[in-house]
Amino acid sequence: MSRLLVVAGKGGVGKTTVTAVMARASADSGLRVLVVTLDSRTGLAELLGGRATDGTTYEGTTISSGLGPNGTGSIHLRTITAGEALQDYLATQGLARLAKRLVATGVVGVVSSAAPGIDDLLVLGKIKHLVGLTGPDGDHDLIVVDAPAAGHALSFLQSPKAMATTIRGGPLRSQAIEVQQMLTDPDKCRVLMVTLPETTPVNEMLETTESLRESVGVAFAPVVVNNVDIATDVEQLVAEGDLPAGALADAAAYRAERSALHRQAIERITTHGLDDVITLPHVATASMSADDVIALADQLRGVTPKKPRPRKSS
Repeated sequence: MSRLLVVAGKGGVGKTTVTAVMARASADSGLRVLVVTLDSRTGLAELLGGRATDGTTYEGTTISSGLGPNGTGSIHLRTITAGEALQDYLATQGLARLAKRLVATGVVGVVSSAAPGIDDLLVLGKIKHLVGLTGPDGDHDLIVVDAPAAGHALSFLQSPKAMATTIRGGPLRSQAIEVQQMLTDPDKCRVLMVTLPETTPVNEMLETTESLRESVGVAFAPVVVNNVDIATDVEQLVAEGDLPAGALADAAAYRAERSALHRQAIERITTHGLDDVITLPHVATASMSADDVIALADQLRGVTPKKPRPRKSS
C-alpha cells in the first residue's frame, strides 16, 4: 500500500509481535523489508528469527534472506536513535568529528529537553531518507517501523508539524516540512493501528486514530485486532444447552462469553468507519516464538501450511 508502515498502539496489545508478523508476511511475499526499532526493543529480533543482539546497531543486521516464491524476500533489522541520526546527518555535511563530540557530550539530550520534538524529528528525518531509497532500484521495498506506545506515538508523529510551525527558518524547518509531507502522502506512509478485542484497548485505539487523523493527517492501513478468539461452534453449543453440567460446561460458557465480547469489539471498530480490519488469532503460548510469527504471517497471506511447524526446543 505504501513504502512506510508505522505500527502503533497501546502498550501491551502486541504491537511488536504485529510488527514482526507484517515484516515476515511481506518478506514471504518476496519484498525486501527493513524493520526499524527506535529503542532496541527486547524480543523483536528473536520474533523475526534472529538472535537477541541482531539489529541493535545503527547499520543493523540482515536476519533472513532468500524468502518468497522467487527468493527475493529479506528482513533487515536496525535501530535508529536521535543521537545516531544527528551524527549521521552532520557526517554527510562534512562535520563527522563535531557530530561524535556532540553525541558523546550529551548535547542531543539537552537540546531535546529545551525543544521537545527535535529528537523525534531527527529520527523521522532519517526514516524519510530511507523511504527515499526504497523501490526497485533502492535497498528495500518496504520499511516497517515499530513505533513507540500510543502516548509517545502521538507526539512522535505530531513533532514535524509542530516544529514546522514553531521554527521560522533554516534546515530544521525544511526537514520538518519534508517529513510532514511524507507522513501525509498515502503512497509513502500509512499508520497501522494495533489493538486487542477488549473495550479499553479499542477505546484508546479509536481515540488515537482520531487524534492522528486530525492533528497529523496521516493515512491508515487496516486496523489489526490481535489475540482474537472467536469460537462460533462453542457459542452455538452453549446457546443450545447441550452440554452436561460441570467443569466442561463452565469452561465452554466462559469461552462463549469471551468469543461474543471479541465479536462485539470488532463490530465496534467497523461501526466507527474503520472498515478494513485484520484479525490475528489467539496463540496459546506463554511466550511468542519465531515459529508462531511465521504461522501468523502465513495466515495473514492466506497460506495454509502443509503440516504443523515444530516448536524449537529451548
